[in-house]
Amino acid sequence: MALRATKPSARTRRLKLLMYGDAGVGKTTACCQMPAPYLIDSERGTDNYHELVNAVGGAVFQTTSIEDVIDEVRNLSIEPHDFKTLVIDSISPLFFDLVEKCEKEVGNEWGKHYQEASKHMKRLVNLLLRLDMNVVITAHAKPEYGDEMKVIGTTFEGWKRLPYIFDLVLHLEKPTPTKRFARVCKTRIEGFPDGETFEWTFEELAKRYSMQELERTAKVVTPATSKQVAEIEAYVINYVSGGEFVSNCLTKLGIDELKDLTKEQATKMVAAIKKKVSVK
Repeated sequence: MALRATKPSARTRRLKLLMYGDAGVGKTTACCQMPAPYLIDSERGTDNYHELVNAVGGAVFQTTSIEDVIDEVRNLSIEPHDFKTLVIDSISPLFFDLVEKCEKEVGNEWGKHYQEASKHMKRLVNLLLRLDMNVVITAHAKPEYGDEMKVIGTTFEGWKRLPYIFDLVLHLEKPTPTKRFARVCKTRIEGFPDGETFEWTFEELAKRYSMQELERTAKVVTPATSKQVAEIEAYVINYVSGGEFVSNCLTKLGIDELKDLTKEQATKMVAAIKKKVSVK
């Protein structure tokens, strides 16, 4: 088989930003200033920002359910809309409510509740990765401990693997009543050098990133048809190795449920299934 790698070229990506900090440091205010935000509000933090949200063409959906969040993210990826930024403010209570719910369902022996919660978070992450929007997620801050439980810094509250999908992770602080600063904790973006601290404003964020990319209209994907999903489900039911084959396909695609497949992905899966069946 011929090698398939190509030389990389520079390209601009949608902003994927995780920011965490104590209450009052400006996380929600910054979210409300993002271009055309669709704000998923888990703490009613946007209640006093309706004028700011409306001024930038935003909308607010309030929920404390991770299932609701997953449904909204999926719908934003398949339904035409004018929103340019997805905001989840904050992910911390959503995750811990999910863990508590999972504990009631499966118990907590050997960390079963966290394993079950991770399944839901993984699905959310996969949907976020395919979403053609800016993604801004906020989280609470908590002490970070090192050896002998010594505090070595500050980190975020939530699913531990969450930072992996973000190109930029910022820790927000408010050392004075009028000044807010952001420390770059992780970066894949040239305009935000690792470890740098800068005064935090939306204007500073936009100056360091591509405003053209922040303002770009979102593209949606076409979901798999019910007929395609039914064909795949029938293969799982009717063939001994069907479940394993479909599971492997979904893993390669980064998909957790059949209903999350795009029409293009489902077309390829159905073709592969028909090929396997014809060989038998």
